[in-house]
Amino acid sequence: MNHHFYKSLLDNASDLILAADVDGRITYINGKIAEWGYDKDELLGKPMLELLNVKQMGNRMSEPSELGIKRKFEMVIEDKRSALHRVVVSSSPFHDRGNKIIGVMVIIHDVTGTHTLQEKLKHEERLASLGRLATGIAHEIRNPLSSIKMNLAILGKKLKLRPDEQAHFEIANEGVANLEKIVTEFIDYAKPMPLKVGRQNLHKTIEDTLAMVEPQCLEMNISVIKDFTAAMPMVSIDKVKIQQALLNVFLNAVQASPKGGVVEIATALIESPNSRARIEVRDHGGGISGEDIQFVFDPFFTTKRQGTGLGLSIVRSIMKSHNGTVDIESKNGVGTVVVLEFPIG
Repeated sequence: MNHHFYKSLLDNASDLILAADVDGRITYINGKIAEWGYDKDELLGKPMLELLNVKQMGNRMSEPSELGIKRKFEMVIEDKRSALHRVVVSSSPFHDRGNKIIGVMVIIHDVTGTHTLQEKLKHEERLASLGRLATGIAHEIRNPLSSIKMNLAILGKKLKLRPDEQAHFEIANEGVANLEKIVTEFIDYAKPMPLKVGRQNLHKTIEDTLAMVEPQCLEMNISVIKDFTAAMPMVSIDKVKIQQALLNVFLNAVQASPKGGVVEIATALIESPNSRARIEVRDHGGGISGEDIQFVFDPFFTTKRQGTGLGLSIVRSIMKSHNGTVDIESKNGVGTVVVLEFPIG
């Protein structure tokens, strides 16, 4: 086997492989570096720390006295495109024929995807536990709440109240209604009903849902701009559930918008790699802070004065049951975009 074979073998390796001399300057780097936004030639002869640009590395890798030590550690590296990679770095001394150390070989294994999946699984486990807790609490509340509601209805028919007393009575009824809504949301989040899937016109589903938020739009003088693709086929969905998800997203967009603002709703057909329907809802409100956006799908997290914080959690649950996804992007002072996608069939 010749030199070209071994070079091709290294260039096509799934890990990033590089070699550096005793001064810590890169003498070889394989083709994997292109995925990090670099050209091999621009790094050859450069200090290895230009690539491994993180504080955890320090300057020890460039010290010849340290080159004889094998190391393996985890770190985060920023590539040329400013994307972050969680990696496992393995380094070992590189010897010549006389067994003299002439440099170091480094293998960088990207574990970003694995780490993200592990974190997601942990997060899902926490949410599942929280869901079970919420279900238990909701069922415990529902029975006495039903009793209170029934007895208020009986008293309302029998008592002759003064106007001021009637006002207090109505406040009690409203409180019960709000509690009932919260309990229902708890149960919907923690124990969703089975889907009743049928072939539906997605644009009509959107229009029907928009009709539900029309009063809020009129009150806030919000204009809704629609950009629906003509290519959208019929979709297999549970219309009631998708409307529930859309209603949450639409209400959030309207409530986030200033008076006289605009909410944009667009649809698209994504045909690669599999056919998917996309719904994009954009508002031009105050946006969500960077600190808060990571928690928006967590149950009970809310920045609103009123609300359970279950809206987007329920949206994600519904989309997941449709083998779909929901993503959110937001910038302070610019607005928020929510994107829902699910398979056509």
